[in-house]
Amino acid sequence: MNKGKIKSSTFRIGKRTFFFDINVASNDSKYLRVTESRFIEEGKDRVRNSVILFPEDLGDFQKNLSEMAGYL
Repeated sequence: MNKGKIKSSTFRIGKRTFFFDINVASNDSKYLRVTESRFIEEGKDRVRNSVILFPEDLGDFQKNLSEMAGYL
C-alpha cells in the first residue's frame, strides 16, 4: 500500500475551510485528519488546526457528534 494521502474531501463555511484526509501511516494503519483553515485578516497567514482520528476512535467521535448535533 502507498503511504500518504489516499482520499480527500473539503468544504467551506464562510472564511473557514475544512479538509478531511484519509492517510496511511508508516505502519500501514489508516487514520483521518480533520483540518480547519481559517482566514484571520488581510495580509496575514491562514491559521490551521488539525485533529487526528484512528479507526478505534471513530465510533465514540461519531456518537458524541451525533448527540451534540441533536441539540441543534
